[in-house]
Amino acid sequence: MAVTKFGPAGRLAGLGVTRDFRHGLLAAAVLGCLAASGCRQPDRPPTPAAVSLAAAADTIDEADNSSVQVAVELDSPTATGVTVQLIFTGSATRDHDYAVSADTIVVPPNSSSATADIDVYRDFDPEGEETVTIGVAIVAGHANAGERSSVTLTILDGEAATVNKTPQESGGPKLFLLPFFFGVRDDTIVLVVAAQNASSDGTSALLVAEWSTDFGFAADVHLLGTVEILAAEPDLFEFLLGGVHEFVLPLDQLAPNRSYFVRAYLGDAPPAANRNAAVTNAFIEGFATNAEGLVKTRCEAPERTPGPAGTDPLFAEQWHLSNTGQTAFSNRGGSAGADLRMTGAIGAGRNGAGVKLAVIDTGLEICHPDLAANTAGGGSFNFQADGTPGASRTDPFNHSILGDHGTSVAGVAAAAANNGFGGRGVAPDVTLVGFNLGTALGQDPETALFRSLGGSDSDPDSASVDIFNMSFGTVVPSENPSADFVRLVKMGTSELRSGRGALYVKAAGNGFGFCERPHPLNREVGCIGANTDPDQNLPWLLTVGAFNADDLKSSYSSAGANLWVVGPGGEDGRDQPAMITTDQAGAQAGFNLRPENPLTSAHPLNRDGDYVSAFGGTSSASPAVAGAIAVLLGAYPDLSWRDVKHILAVSARRIDPDRAEVRAAFSGSPYVAQHAWQTNAAGYDFHNWYGFGAVDIDAALALAASYTPDSLGTFVESPWFEVGADAELRLAIPDVDGAGVSATMEVAGLPDAANIEAVVLEIAVEHRNAFDLGLTLRSPAGTASVVNPPFNPVLDGFGGLRDWQLLSNAFYGENPNGAWTIHVADLAADDTGSLTGWRLRFYYGEHP
Repeated sequence: MAVTKFGPAGRLAGLGVTRDFRHGLLAAAVLGCLAASGCRQPDRPPTPAAVSLAAAADTIDEADNSSVQVAVELDSPTATGVTVQLIFTGSATRDHDYAVSADTIVVPPNSSSATADIDVYRDFDPEGEETVTIGVAIVAGHANAGERSSVTLTILDGEAATVNKTPQESGGPKLFLLPFFFGVRDDTIVLVVAAQNASSDGTSALLVAEWSTDFGFAADVHLLGTVEILAAEPDLFEFLLGGVHEFVLPLDQLAPNRSYFVRAYLGDAPPAANRNAAVTNAFIEGFATNAEGLVKTRCEAPERTPGPAGTDPLFAEQWHLSNTGQTAFSNRGGSAGADLRMTGAIGAGRNGAGVKLAVIDTGLEICHPDLAANTAGGGSFNFQADGTPGASRTDPFNHSILGDHGTSVAGVAAAAANNGFGGRGVAPDVTLVGFNLGTALGQDPETALFRSLGGSDSDPDSASVDIFNMSFGTVVPSENPSADFVRLVKMGTSELRSGRGALYVKAAGNGFGFCERPHPLNREVGCIGANTDPDQNLPWLLTVGAFNADDLKSSYSSAGANLWVVGPGGEDGRDQPAMITTDQAGAQAGFNLRPENPLTSAHPLNRDGDYVSAFGGTSSASPAVAGAIAVLLGAYPDLSWRDVKHILAVSARRIDPDRAEVRAAFSGSPYVAQHAWQTNAAGYDFHNWYGFGAVDIDAALALAASYTPDSLGTFVESPWFEVGADAELRLAIPDVDGAGVSATMEVAGLPDAANIEAVVLEIAVEHRNAFDLGLTLRSPAGTASVVNPPFNPVLDGFGGLRDWQLLSNAFYGENPNGAWTIHVADLAADDTGSLTGWRLRFYYGEHP
């Protein structure tokens, strides 16, 4: 085949074509391409993209503690991508008022935007409005800054606050009355009170004691006596020894089968309308006489006519058992489903039969119409019987008629079902016993406590108990449980229930709002934490907080890393639902006398006055959870105490899921005072308000159905791990600075298969005021746990932390080996100190 090519003479080889003619052909070809638009054009440089900035908001409230997203936008994507360097100006100070996720933003090829976050710090400094201006500094790539090359954010100043450390006036209230004793002595009622008059003007005050048949003391008032109390400087020793006064009421002045009230007040008498107000200068008590005119000191079964068989008239209002949005006699209803989720258990008759539950409290009305069926087997004990005329050792009757805490606690857990009376308990077929530790005056409290909690097989027989409900507590700064108590609960969880271990269920406390010097953070992290009761920092107890009828934390419920779960506790019963439970029997006794209780004896569903609708507190949440455990053990009795805790944790509901972390900057360094819900490295959700979540009985039963009892491995208490014993630790804690100080410890040598069930931190800090301190422990897996939030009022004025042991459940299931970090922050000015020691102990098993 011949190949045509150009020859040297300007002709096409093989053709007689001149150069001029060839140029004409080329021109015609070009014109033809343009006309047909079918030929490739020469490349032209594209127009540079225009870079602009946009913010998700132009104003942000510092108090929201949130971020604003700033976007770099191109008016058209580029093939090679664009890099934009930002510049930050304005009146706000970077890394003090806000932080930036990136100074340089890369818009990828063929994309038109990318973002950075401006994290605005909440602080408590009075700064006024501030601004942050974000501008385009340098653009790399085929782009130029456009018209919107800067954006300005306005930061609204949040609440300003400082910690007031000015010493408060000594002695607290000017007139103060403390009840020491109210009881029966021979043929008299005795009232003993201590009075203090700290009036600065030297004016004396009159201490008055009276008795009446009228709870409001508006009529039929009789004088018991008066004492002039001179003004004096407050002195605790003198107050306790020299300020005690006794008043005696002879029984021969009283009529049979009546209710009587005794009160004492210092200074002005409290108005009748406020007779139940929390006042410091007055005290009121009550009692009833029997048919012989003696003080009633035994439970006497009242005559009652039940409703139709198979009914519980108040059940429809017991939101904690089945929440349909009912009001429970309050001003508004809650949220449907905010309950114990036990519809299946109720329908299946899972009622706790065969399980013995002890209520350790102020007493128990064993003859109450809704409790008698479950107390009929006996086993209760009265610690005061030997010193109380007419009392029985097997009847822990509370002769005070102004409400028996133990009777109401018992009803939450164990009121009978389908008997035509009142409501029902969570476990209405449980065997119920009561030990009146709370009124055991004259007894050694430690001995009575041990005898009540499994350490005795007679008087009382607590060794046969399966579940102990402990709706009581104490609050002390930087104190640890006694060695004897530790030995007791170790024994109870290893030997009782034929070696499967008893369950110790403990109310977390109601101190969330109890602050004398509140800081804004206290509204979110609380005031008195659950960690301030030493016994609640032990792994053998199950500490319970409270949720309300809206599936949120009850307003009073103490928070802490030592919570296990939350149970229903409700709110005040007037504005929002509280708990409906048993009350002292009779219209002239019990909490139903109090005006804050809507379910009075005037209500058709409570004509006899045997019930209350305004009971609450973690004192209600604890027996609700104890009842839930009774239901679980009734169905699956081979479960160990650890199995029960594990099942409750795994099956708990994660309520209030969007609760944000609590964070604020101090000296420009952000500090997290409470984390949001966290999922730890083992997959368990935890929050200091809720522990592992709200108890879900049906889910727990479903899990237990396929669960192998005693499958968590041997329960091991590790030795203490600490930084070299010979090394002296002294790390200065920067004052009022969220950065704080941190120390790290390497834990090694524990089994690779170990799963944490609890971690106890012991910490020592030399400091002038431990109130300032926030403590956070971080695991090798990165889980952080605030074990003591700042501004804990129990530590106000307390000098340092003295080897304080604090428990956290947040690390459940993780492996303990690796680097652990303690972080200590001082968040209030003036007082300083140093971290001087810390160590860790692990409680673990080997979980399947």
